Amino acid sequence: MSLRDIRERYGVSFERGARVICGGRLGTVAGASSSHIRIKFDGRQISSPCDPLEVQPCHEGAVNLSPQTTQDWHAPA
Repeated sequence: MSLRDIRERYGVSFERGARVICGGRLGTVAGASSSHIRIKFDGRQISSPCDPLEVQPCHEGAVNLSPQTTQDWHAPA
């Protein structure tokens, strides 16, 4: 499945090279694999498949993910 097929099926649009957030982690769209968007997360060399409905566009100026926030985003309060 291509990025175009994912856009038509799920109603979400991403281009290769776009900056995104998935699971609280920043990354770059690397392509598509079956029905997933492949994201190369910052600091990683290999891309990972992600559910298209869990991926959000990243507007660099509007996002503040400090290392503390990224590491502890799932920790109970």
